Order: sequence, then C-alpha cells, then structure tokens
Amino acid sequence: MKGFIFEELNGGASCRTYLIACPRTREALIVDPVLELVPGYMQRLGKDQLRLAMVVDTHTHADHLSGGRELARMTGAVHAGAPAGTVQRLLSEGDVVAVGNVRLDVWASPGHTADAMVLVMEDRVLSGDTLLIGATGRTDLPTGDAEAEYHSLQRLLSLPGDTLVFPAHDYGGRTFSTIGHERLTNPRLRLEHDAFIRLMTTPCTEKPARLAESLAYNTRPLSAHDAPAEQVFML
Repeated sequence: MKGFIFEELNGGASCRTYLIACPRTREALIVDPVLELVPGYMQRLGKDQLRLAMVVDTHTHADHLSGGRELARMTGAVHAGAPAGTVQRLLSEGDVVAVGNVRLDVWASPGHTADAMVLVMEDRVLSGDTLLIGATGRTDLPTGDAEAEYHSLQRLLSLPGDTLVFPAHDYGGRTFSTIGHERLTNPRLRLEHDAFIRLMTTPCTEKPARLAESLAYNTRPLSAHDAPAEQVFML
C-alpha cells in the first residue's frame, strides 16, 4: 500500500515502535515509544521534517517506560491511547486516528491488559501485545484476562488473510507476519477455547524485569503541565 510512511524505529529490538506519517501534510504518528529511545525518534522526525501530531500507547506497558508523555512534551503532540488518567486523549472502540490522509481504526482488544487496543489500517494491523508473531500476549499480569483475550484474538482473525501484522514485541528478530500465516502456524491460535484458557491461566513465575518500575511510571496521573493540547487529530 502506497501513500504513507511506515517504519519500525527501534532497529529490531524486542520492543517495537512504529512511525506512520503522511508525506503530503508531514503529519506523523508514533505508536508505543520507549522512553530511552526518544532522542532517536526526534532525529527521525527531523530528518524528513515531520511534525508529530499524536503519540499512541496501545496498552499499559509493564516491561518498559513509555516515551509518550516525553514526546508530547517536546513536540506539542497529543499523547493518546492508554491508560486512562495518564494520557491526554483516551482512545476507545470505534475511534479513528488520522494523520493527514492516513486513517487508523481503533479496536478495543482487552486480554493482555484491560485497556489494550489495536490499530487497524487498510492492509495492516498494529496488534500491540494482543497478537504476537507465533504467540499472544500473556494474561497473568495486572488486569490480564484470558477469556477476553480469546475473543479479541478471534476478532483479529476475522481480518483478511493477507493483512500484515506488526506487533509491539518480537523476541526472534522477525519484522512482521500476516493474519493468514498466524492462523496456520501460531500454536495458541490453533487451540480450542478451553485449552487456550487453561494455557493462558497457568501460573508463570517469570515476570518482566522492570515490572514495578514500568507500572509506576506508566500509570502516574496527569499534572497541570500535561494538560491536553488544543488540537486533536481524531475523527
């Protein structure tokens, strides 16, 4: 699909951050930024003289510090998405995010977290931590719900098979998949409902290394300094 800029910004690291921009208006969107990598994002925006209109976090991250609020502070962009009370614009089911001529439909996809969402474009989906390549988001962290995730995944599987899948994480160096490939090869998606619930509710002793730090940072309330920007890039 032509007509927009689409890049992964973290160079193949396990956390994935995406840039989407309209070449005509130079308006840009960054999805799931990592705080420590904000200087690189700023350099990338400057390279093509892109104006950051919105930053979206697709869920409450438990493994890294979000760069959303810092990017909004530095650029005047709107910090949107999740979690409630910490972003300037809460995104909900049915919202449409727009940068120039580029439109992204917001689907609520609870399961990995209660506030999880995915962003659906004409030929691709930014699947957050709901659908990963060869796996799905874990549901044993705060607000996780295996039953909700099962239904969110079934909805994603209703997309055309050639829909590109760009997750918020990958631990094997892979860049993307497709809905059709995941239907055929993702072992969790091949499970029946009850087997999926049993698997996803089995206790997991390994927790993200920065769990407490990340949750504390990413859920801190908005202050007066973080007041919503006047211009909203949503339809």
